Amino acid sequence: MANNFTANPIFLDTDTTVGAGTNWRGASGGSKYVGGIGIRPMAIVLTPAATAFTGGVVIKINEVTSTGSTGVVLWQSVPLAATPPTEFIFNAPPGWHDWIITGLTSGAAVAEIYYRV
Repeated sequence: MANNFTANPIFLDTDTTVGAGTNWRGASGGSKYVGGIGIRPMAIVLTPAATAFTGGVVIKINEVTSTGSTGVVLWQSVPLAATPPTEFIFNAPPGWHDWIITGLTSGAAVAEIYYRV
């Protein structure tokens, strides 16, 4: 399955980048589905993708600025033995305005981001 920004939760199994336009505000990103605004994550679930999961990678979500990738909002190392989902339940401040996620592709992992707008 490919990245899906149209649902809640957002389903991501491939890294997103500014260059490819897959960041939240990019041409292929998800902000257009919520009226062009940011999101307030309520929970993030990291899960191995089928049997290809490699583990031992760092999943990182960064707030993006015009000068590059800054403002890490989540930095999580996924252990090699992480077969059950890893859940993060939190009430993030509003304002994930434009962000990217990395580590999914190299780790064969899936991120589901449950949010409010």
